[in-house]
Amino acid sequence: MSDKPTIAVPVVKPTMIELSSDPRGDATIKFVTAGDADVLMVLPMAALFELEAMLAKASQQQAKYQPVQ
Repeated sequence: MSDKPTIAVPVVKPTMIELSSDPRGDATIKFVTAGDADVLMVLPMAALFELEAMLAKASQQQAKYQPVQ
């Protein structure tokens, strides 16, 4: 883990995602916050793919603790 400082921003909800048609382009995700400013994340495609993989793993782990409906 990095020794860099971390800023926690409570997010209310995501509101927009844009993907570049160029596979080497960026993706942007906008989040509404409870504060005075919203958050716009700019991710290179490689970082977006890593985020997707992390979310999929987290979803699989969370599913182990949820009752089957």
